[in-house]
Amino acid sequence: MSELQIGILVLAGAVVGLVYGFNVFQEWRFRKRTRQAFGRNHDDVLLNVPKNNVRDGARTDRLEPVLVDVPLADDDDFDAFEPEWPPEPPTPASRPAPAAPVAVPRMAPPIEMEPVTLMDEPEPTPSSFDSPDHQALVVAMLDPSLDFIAEVVFAQPHELAAMPRFNVAKRTQIIGRTETGLWKPAEVVPGTRYKQLNVGLQLVDRGGAVTEQELSSFCQQVARFAEEHEASVSFPQRQQKLVAARELDRFCADVDVLIGINLIARAPIEGTRLRVFAESAGLQLEPDGAFHYLADSGNTLYSLASADQVPFTLHSLLDKSFPALTLLFDVPRVAGGVEVFDRAVQFAKELADEFGAQLVDDNRRPLSDIGLARIRDQLIRIYGNMDDRGIAPGSVAALRLFA
Repeated sequence: MSELQIGILVLAGAVVGLVYGFNVFQEWRFRKRTRQAFGRNHDDVLLNVPKNNVRDGARTDRLEPVLVDVPLADDDDFDAFEPEWPPEPPTPASRPAPAAPVAVPRMAPPIEMEPVTLMDEPEPTPSSFDSPDHQALVVAMLDPSLDFIAEVVFAQPHELAAMPRFNVAKRTQIIGRTETGLWKPAEVVPGTRYKQLNVGLQLVDRGGAVTEQELSSFCQQVARFAEEHEASVSFPQRQQKLVAARELDRFCADVDVLIGINLIARAPIEGTRLRVFAESAGLQLEPDGAFHYLADSGNTLYSLASADQVPFTLHSLLDKSFPALTLLFDVPRVAGGVEVFDRAVQFAKELADEFGAQLVDDNRRPLSDIGLARIRDQLIRIYGNMDDRGIAPGSVAALRLFA
Protein backbone atom coordinates (compact mmCIF):
# COMPACT_ATOMS: atom_id res chain seq x y z
CA MET A 1 0.00 0.00 0.00
CA SER A 2 1.47 3.34 -1.04
CA GLU A 3 2.04 6.30 1.26
CA LEU A 4 -0.70 8.22 -0.62
CA GLN A 5 -3.27 5.52 0.06
CA ILE A 6 -2.27 5.35 3.73
CA GLY A 7 -2.56 9.13 4.01
CA ILE A 8 -6.03 9.10 2.45
CA LEU A 9 -7.19 6.39 4.86
CA VAL A 10 -5.85 8.33 7.84
CA LEU A 11 -7.53 11.51 6.63
CA ALA A 12 -10.83 9.72 6.08
CA GLY A 13 -10.64 8.22 9.55
CA ALA A 14 -9.99 11.63 11.05
CA VAL A 15 -13.01 13.12 9.25
CA VAL A 16 -15.26 10.30 10.45
CA GLY A 17 -14.00 10.80 14.00
CA LEU A 18 -14.66 14.53 13.88
CA VAL A 19 -18.21 14.03 12.58
CA TYR A 20 -18.92 11.44 15.27
CA GLY A 21 -17.51 13.68 17.98
CA PHE A 22 -19.55 16.64 16.78
CA ASN A 23 -22.74 14.57 16.83
CA VAL A 24 -21.98 13.40 20.38
CA PHE A 25 -21.45 17.02 21.43
CA GLN A 26 -24.71 18.12 19.81
CA GLU A 27 -26.63 15.33 21.56
CA TRP A 28 -25.08 16.26 24.92
CA ARG A 29 -25.98 19.93 24.46
CA PHE A 30 -29.57 19.07 23.48
CA ARG A 31 -30.03 16.82 26.53
CA LYS A 32 -28.63 19.57 28.75
CA ARG A 33 -31.13 22.13 27.39
CA THR A 34 -33.94 19.63 27.77
CA ARG A 35 -33.13 19.11 31.45
CA GLN A 36 -32.97 22.88 31.93
CA ALA A 37 -36.35 23.38 30.23
CA PHE A 38 -38.01 20.93 32.61
CA GLY A 39 -36.12 22.08 35.68
CA ARG A 40 -37.51 25.60 36.01
CA ASN A 41 -40.48 26.83 38.00
CA HIS A 42 -42.59 29.72 36.71
CA ASP A 43 -45.53 31.80 37.82
CA ASP A 44 -48.93 31.67 36.16
CA VAL A 45 -48.52 34.41 33.58
CA LEU A 46 -52.28 35.02 33.33
CA LEU A 47 -52.40 35.73 37.04
CA ASN A 48 -49.03 36.99 38.22
CA VAL A 49 -46.80 38.24 35.39
CA PRO A 50 -45.81 41.90 35.85
CA LYS A 51 -47.26 44.08 33.14
CA ASN A 52 -43.93 45.63 32.26
CA ASN A 53 -42.53 42.20 31.40
CA VAL A 54 -44.79 41.90 28.41
CA ARG A 55 -44.12 44.82 26.10
CA ASP A 56 -41.22 46.87 27.44
CA GLY A 57 -38.77 45.20 25.08
CA ALA A 58 -36.33 44.41 27.89
CA ARG A 59 -37.08 40.71 28.17
CA THR A 60 -35.90 38.24 25.56
CA ASP A 61 -36.74 35.03 27.40
CA ARG A 62 -39.91 33.08 26.97
CA LEU A 63 -42.38 33.16 29.85
CA GLU A 64 -43.48 29.65 30.76
CA PRO A 65 -46.12 29.64 33.51
CA VAL A 66 -47.54 26.68 35.35
CA LEU A 67 -51.06 26.20 36.61
CA VAL A 68 -50.67 25.72 40.36
CA ASP A 69 -54.16 24.54 41.19
CA VAL A 70 -53.46 20.95 40.16
CA PRO A 71 -51.19 18.50 41.99
CA LEU A 72 -48.03 17.15 40.50
CA ALA A 73 -48.41 13.89 38.71
CA ASP A 74 -46.79 10.88 40.28
CA ASP A 75 -43.18 10.53 39.25
CA ASP A 76 -43.89 7.12 37.81
CA ASP A 77 -46.31 8.64 35.34
CA PHE A 78 -43.58 10.64 33.66
CA ASP A 79 -40.48 8.59 34.27
CA ALA A 80 -41.83 5.94 31.93
CA PHE A 81 -40.99 8.12 28.95
CA GLU A 82 -38.76 11.04 28.08
CA PRO A 83 -40.20 13.14 25.23
CA GLU A 84 -37.83 15.16 23.10
CA TRP A 85 -38.62 18.62 24.36
CA PRO A 86 -37.54 21.66 22.35
CA PRO A 87 -34.86 24.00 23.69
CA GLU A 88 -35.76 27.62 24.11
CA PRO A 89 -35.12 29.78 21.06
CA PRO A 90 -32.41 32.41 21.59
CA THR A 91 -34.55 35.39 20.57
CA PRO A 92 -38.24 36.30 20.57
CA ALA A 93 -38.25 37.07 16.85
CA SER A 94 -39.24 33.52 15.95
CA ARG A 95 -42.29 33.87 18.19
CA PRO A 96 -42.11 30.44 19.86
CA ALA A 97 -45.16 28.43 20.74
CA PRO A 98 -45.71 28.38 24.51
CA ALA A 99 -46.80 25.28 26.36
CA ALA A 100 -49.20 26.96 28.78
CA PRO A 101 -51.13 30.24 28.90
CA VAL A 102 -48.48 32.84 28.11
CA ALA A 103 -48.42 36.52 27.29
CA VAL A 104 -47.09 37.18 23.81
CA PRO A 105 -43.95 39.36 23.86
CA ARG A 106 -44.90 42.27 21.62
CA MET A 107 -41.54 42.28 19.87
CA ALA A 108 -42.47 40.80 16.51
CA PRO A 109 -40.32 42.25 13.71
CA PRO A 110 -42.05 45.10 11.90
CA ILE A 111 -43.32 44.47 8.41
CA GLU A 112 -43.93 47.16 5.83
CA MET A 113 -47.41 46.70 4.47
CA GLU A 114 -48.79 47.82 1.17
CA PRO A 115 -52.15 49.59 1.22
CA VAL A 116 -54.81 46.94 1.58
CA THR A 117 -58.58 46.83 1.83
CA LEU A 118 -60.28 45.89 5.06
CA MET A 119 -60.27 42.21 5.94
CA ASP A 120 -63.40 40.13 5.73
CA GLU A 121 -64.98 42.54 3.24
CA PRO A 122 -65.77 41.65 -0.39
CA GLU A 123 -63.84 43.39 -3.14
CA PRO A 124 -66.05 46.13 -4.60
CA THR A 125 -66.93 46.02 -8.25
CA PRO A 126 -65.90 49.01 -10.39
CA SER A 127 -69.51 50.18 -10.50
CA SER A 128 -69.64 50.34 -6.70
CA PHE A 129 -66.58 52.53 -6.18
CA ASP A 130 -68.69 55.66 -5.84
CA SER A 131 -71.29 54.18 -3.49
CA PRO A 132 -71.54 55.77 -0.04
CA ASP A 133 -70.87 52.43 1.65
CA HIS A 134 -67.69 51.88 -0.34
CA GLN A 135 -66.49 55.40 0.33
CA ALA A 136 -67.04 54.93 4.06
CA LEU A 137 -65.21 51.61 3.86
CA VAL A 138 -62.16 53.15 2.22
CA VAL A 139 -62.01 56.09 4.62
CA ALA A 140 -62.30 53.62 7.54
CA MET A 141 -59.06 51.99 6.43
CA LEU A 142 -57.36 54.73 8.42
CA ASP A 143 -58.59 55.01 11.99
CA PRO A 144 -57.59 58.11 14.00
CA SER A 145 -57.62 56.01 17.16
CA LEU A 146 -55.09 53.58 15.65
CA ASP A 147 -53.20 55.69 13.11
CA PHE A 148 -51.24 58.90 12.89
CA ILE A 149 -52.73 60.34 9.68
CA ALA A 150 -50.83 62.84 7.55
CA GLU A 151 -52.87 64.72 4.91
CA VAL A 152 -51.01 65.58 1.70
CA VAL A 153 -52.92 67.99 -0.59
CA PHE A 154 -51.61 68.57 -4.12
CA ALA A 155 -51.77 72.00 -5.75
CA GLN A 156 -53.01 70.30 -8.93
CA PRO A 157 -54.43 66.76 -9.42
CA HIS A 158 -51.40 64.50 -9.40
CA GLU A 159 -50.81 61.15 -11.11
CA LEU A 160 -48.55 58.82 -9.13
CA ALA A 161 -45.53 57.59 -11.06
CA ALA A 162 -44.62 55.29 -8.14
CA MET A 163 -46.04 54.51 -4.74
CA PRO A 164 -44.53 56.57 -1.93
CA ARG A 165 -42.18 54.56 0.28
CA PHE A 166 -41.60 55.45 3.90
CA ASN A 167 -38.79 53.85 5.87
CA VAL A 168 -40.59 53.29 9.17
CA ALA A 169 -40.93 50.42 11.63
CA LYS A 170 -44.71 50.50 11.78
CA ARG A 171 -47.34 49.62 9.21
CA THR A 172 -48.32 52.37 6.76
CA GLN A 173 -51.42 52.64 4.60
CA ILE A 174 -52.28 55.23 1.96
CA ILE A 175 -55.67 56.21 0.63
CA GLY A 176 -56.25 58.87 -2.03
CA ARG A 177 -59.02 61.21 -3.13
CA THR A 178 -59.23 61.33 -6.91
CA GLU A 179 -59.94 64.45 -8.94
CA THR A 180 -63.59 63.30 -9.10
CA GLY A 181 -63.75 63.32 -5.30
CA LEU A 182 -63.77 59.54 -4.73
CA TRP A 183 -61.66 57.91 -2.03
CA LYS A 184 -59.80 54.69 -2.89
CA PRO A 185 -56.67 52.81 -1.83
CA ALA A 186 -53.83 54.69 -3.49
CA GLU A 187 -52.23 52.89 -6.41
CA VAL A 188 -50.27 53.63 -9.55
CA VAL A 189 -52.83 53.59 -12.38
CA PRO A 190 -52.28 55.51 -15.62
CA GLY A 191 -54.88 58.22 -15.94
CA THR A 192 -55.82 58.24 -12.23
CA ARG A 193 -54.97 61.55 -10.62
CA TYR A 194 -55.24 62.36 -6.93
CA LYS A 195 -56.09 65.65 -5.25
CA GLN A 196 -55.12 64.35 -1.80
CA LEU A 197 -53.31 61.44 -0.16
CA ASN A 198 -53.87 60.44 3.46
CA VAL A 199 -50.90 58.51 4.82
CA GLY A 200 -51.48 56.56 8.04
CA LEU A 201 -48.78 55.31 10.38
CA GLN A 202 -50.07 52.66 12.80
CA LEU A 203 -49.46 53.79 16.36
CA VAL A 204 -49.35 50.39 18.12
CA ASP A 205 -48.62 46.79 17.22
CA ARG A 206 -47.02 43.81 18.93
CA GLY A 207 -43.71 45.63 18.71
CA GLY A 208 -45.08 48.22 21.14
CA ALA A 209 -46.07 51.87 20.74
CA VAL A 210 -44.54 54.18 18.17
CA THR A 211 -41.68 56.22 19.61
CA GLU A 212 -41.13 59.95 19.36
CA GLN A 213 -38.10 59.34 17.12
CA GLU A 214 -40.07 57.06 14.80
CA LEU A 215 -42.91 59.55 14.55
CA SER A 216 -40.51 62.41 13.86
CA SER A 217 -38.81 60.41 11.11
CA PHE A 218 -42.17 59.59 9.52
CA CYS A 219 -43.22 63.24 9.53
CA GLN A 220 -39.93 64.29 7.94
CA GLN A 221 -40.29 61.71 5.18
CA VAL A 222 -43.89 62.70 4.43
CA ALA A 223 -42.95 66.39 4.43
CA ARG A 224 -40.10 65.63 2.00
CA PHE A 225 -42.50 63.76 -0.30
CA ALA A 226 -44.95 66.68 -0.20
CA GLU A 227 -42.21 69.17 -1.00
CA GLU A 228 -40.99 67.09 -3.95
CA HIS A 229 -44.52 67.02 -5.38
CA GLU A 230 -45.42 70.65 -4.66
CA ALA A 231 -48.06 69.69 -2.12
CA SER A 232 -49.00 70.94 1.32
CA VAL A 233 -49.06 68.62 4.32
CA SER A 234 -50.72 68.71 7.72
CA PHE A 235 -50.18 66.48 10.74
CA PRO A 236 -52.10 65.75 13.95
CA GLN A 237 -50.71 67.03 17.23
CA ARG A 238 -47.73 64.74 17.87
CA GLN A 239 -47.60 64.75 21.66
CA GLN A 240 -51.28 63.93 21.97
CA LYS A 241 -50.84 61.00 19.60
CA LEU A 242 -47.79 59.74 21.48
CA VAL A 243 -49.66 59.84 24.78
CA ALA A 244 -52.64 58.05 23.21
CA ALA A 245 -50.32 55.43 21.70
CA ARG A 246 -48.68 54.66 25.05
CA GLU A 247 -52.06 54.34 26.76
CA LEU A 248 -53.36 52.05 24.00
CA ASP A 249 -50.19 49.99 24.23
CA ARG A 250 -50.70 49.50 27.98
CA PHE A 251 -54.22 48.28 27.34
CA CYS A 252 -53.04 45.89 24.63
CA ALA A 253 -50.41 44.49 26.99
CA ASP A 254 -53.13 43.56 29.47
CA VAL A 255 -55.12 41.52 26.96
CA ASP A 256 -52.35 40.22 24.66
CA VAL A 257 -52.30 36.56 25.69
CA LEU A 258 -51.38 33.44 23.76
CA ILE A 259 -52.69 30.19 25.22
CA GLY A 260 -50.80 27.01 24.49
CA ILE A 261 -51.73 23.48 25.51
CA ASN A 262 -49.04 20.81 25.22
CA LEU A 263 -49.81 17.21 24.35
CA ILE A 264 -47.12 14.70 25.27
CA ALA A 265 -47.56 11.15 24.03
CA ARG A 266 -46.05 8.04 25.59
CA ALA A 267 -45.19 6.79 22.10
CA PRO A 268 -44.28 9.25 19.31
CA ILE A 269 -47.22 10.15 17.09
CA GLU A 270 -46.88 9.03 13.48
CA GLY A 271 -47.11 11.92 11.07
CA THR A 272 -49.44 10.11 8.69
CA ARG A 273 -51.96 9.39 11.46
CA LEU A 274 -51.66 12.93 12.77
CA ARG A 275 -52.40 14.42 9.37
CA VAL A 276 -55.45 12.20 8.84
CA PHE A 277 -56.81 13.06 12.29
CA ALA A 278 -56.19 16.80 11.95
CA GLU A 279 -57.75 17.04 8.50
CA SER A 280 -60.77 14.99 9.56
CA ALA A 281 -61.27 17.54 12.37
CA GLY A 282 -61.32 20.40 9.86
CA LEU A 283 -57.73 21.64 10.20
CA GLN A 284 -55.51 22.19 7.20
CA LEU A 285 -51.76 22.45 6.77
CA GLU A 286 -50.69 26.04 6.10
CA PRO A 287 -47.39 27.40 4.67
CA ASP A 288 -46.13 28.22 8.19
CA GLY A 289 -45.86 24.49 8.89
CA ALA A 290 -48.79 24.22 11.33
CA PHE A 291 -52.31 22.86 11.04
CA HIS A 292 -54.86 25.68 11.27
CA TYR A 293 -58.58 25.65 11.96
CA LEU A 294 -59.88 28.57 9.91
CA ALA A 295 -62.98 30.71 10.12
CA ASP A 296 -65.03 31.38 6.98
CA SER A 297 -63.12 34.66 6.68
CA GLY A 298 -59.82 32.76 6.48
CA ASN A 299 -58.60 33.91 9.90
CA THR A 300 -57.06 31.31 12.19
CA LEU A 301 -59.14 30.27 15.20
CA TYR A 302 -56.56 27.86 16.63
CA SER A 303 -53.57 25.94 15.34
CA LEU A 304 -51.60 22.77 16.01
CA ALA A 305 -47.81 22.71 15.76
CA SER A 306 -44.94 20.46 16.68
CA ALA A 307 -43.65 21.33 20.15
CA ASP A 308 -40.08 21.53 18.86
CA GLN A 309 -41.17 24.30 16.45
CA VAL A 310 -39.98 22.33 13.42
CA PRO A 311 -42.57 23.02 10.70
CA PHE A 312 -44.75 20.20 9.48
CA THR A 313 -44.27 19.40 5.80
CA LEU A 314 -45.94 16.83 3.58
CA HIS A 315 -42.62 14.99 3.48
CA SER A 316 -41.97 15.03 7.24
CA LEU A 317 -45.52 13.90 7.96
CA LEU A 318 -44.92 10.85 5.78
CA ASP A 319 -41.78 9.55 7.44
CA LYS A 320 -41.48 11.16 10.89
CA SER A 321 -43.07 10.82 14.31
CA PHE A 322 -43.65 13.57 16.87
CA PRO A 323 -43.32 13.08 20.65
CA ALA A 324 -45.04 16.34 21.60
CA LEU A 325 -47.50 18.79 20.06
CA THR A 326 -48.75 22.24 21.00
CA LEU A 327 -52.23 23.65 20.42
CA LEU A 328 -52.21 27.44 20.17
CA PHE A 329 -55.01 29.94 20.78
CA ASP A 330 -54.20 33.62 20.09
CA VAL A 331 -56.68 35.29 22.44
CA PRO A 332 -57.25 38.82 21.05
CA ARG A 333 -57.28 37.71 17.40
CA VAL A 334 -60.18 35.26 17.72
CA ALA A 335 -63.79 36.38 17.27
CA GLY A 336 -66.30 34.53 19.45
CA GLY A 337 -63.31 33.61 21.57
CA VAL A 338 -64.77 31.71 24.54
CA GLU A 339 -66.84 29.42 22.36
CA VAL A 340 -63.87 28.85 20.06
CA PHE A 341 -61.66 28.15 23.09
CA ASP A 342 -64.12 25.49 24.22
CA ARG A 343 -63.94 23.95 20.75
CA ALA A 344 -60.13 24.05 20.82
CA VAL A 345 -60.02 22.37 24.24
CA GLN A 346 -62.42 19.68 23.05
CA PHE A 347 -60.20 19.06 20.02
CA ALA A 348 -57.14 18.82 22.29
CA LYS A 349 -58.89 16.23 24.46
CA GLU A 350 -59.93 14.21 21.42
CA LEU A 351 -56.38 14.39 20.13
CA ALA A 352 -55.05 13.19 23.48
CA ASP A 353 -57.52 10.29 23.54
CA GLU A 354 -56.64 9.28 20.00
CA PHE A 355 -52.88 9.15 20.57
CA GLY A 356 -52.67 8.29 24.26
CA ALA A 357 -51.28 11.72 25.14
CA GLN A 358 -51.57 13.90 28.21
CA LEU A 359 -52.38 17.62 28.36
CA VAL A 360 -49.61 19.35 30.33
CA ASP A 361 -47.92 22.69 30.87
CA ASP A 362 -44.22 23.43 30.39
CA ASN A 363 -43.33 21.99 33.79
CA ARG A 364 -45.09 18.71 32.95
CA ARG A 365 -47.98 19.41 35.27
CA PRO A 366 -51.27 18.01 33.96
CA LEU A 367 -53.91 20.49 32.85
CA SER A 368 -57.04 19.40 34.69
CA ASP A 369 -60.60 20.42 33.89
CA ILE A 370 -60.41 22.76 36.89
CA GLY A 371 -57.30 24.45 35.50
CA LEU A 372 -58.83 24.79 32.06
CA ALA A 373 -61.98 26.26 33.61
CA ARG A 374 -59.86 28.89 35.38
CA ILE A 375 -58.30 29.85 32.06
CA ARG A 376 -61.77 30.10 30.53
CA ASP A 377 -62.92 32.46 33.32
CA GLN A 378 -59.90 34.67 32.68
CA LEU A 379 -60.71 34.71 28.98
CA ILE A 380 -64.21 35.98 29.74
CA ARG A 381 -62.69 38.90 31.66
CA ILE A 382 -60.20 39.65 28.89
CA TYR A 383 -62.87 39.66 26.20
CA GLY A 384 -65.09 41.85 28.38
CA ASN A 385 -62.26 44.38 28.71
CA MET A 386 -61.75 44.38 24.94
CA ASP A 387 -65.46 44.95 24.30
CA ASP A 388 -65.51 47.79 26.84
CA ARG A 389 -62.60 49.39 24.99
CA GLY A 390 -64.42 49.08 21.66
CA ILE A 391 -61.87 46.67 20.19
CA ALA A 392 -63.82 43.53 19.46
CA PRO A 393 -61.77 40.29 19.47
CA GLY A 394 -60.99 39.22 15.93
CA SER A 395 -62.10 42.57 14.48
CA VAL A 396 -60.08 44.51 11.92
CA ALA A 397 -58.75 46.73 14.72
CA ALA A 398 -57.73 43.71 16.81
CA LEU A 399 -56.05 41.99 13.87
CA ARG A 400 -54.04 45.14 13.23
CA LEU A 401 -53.07 45.78 16.86
CA PHE A 402 -52.08 42.20 17.57
CA ALA A 403 -50.11 41.50 14.39
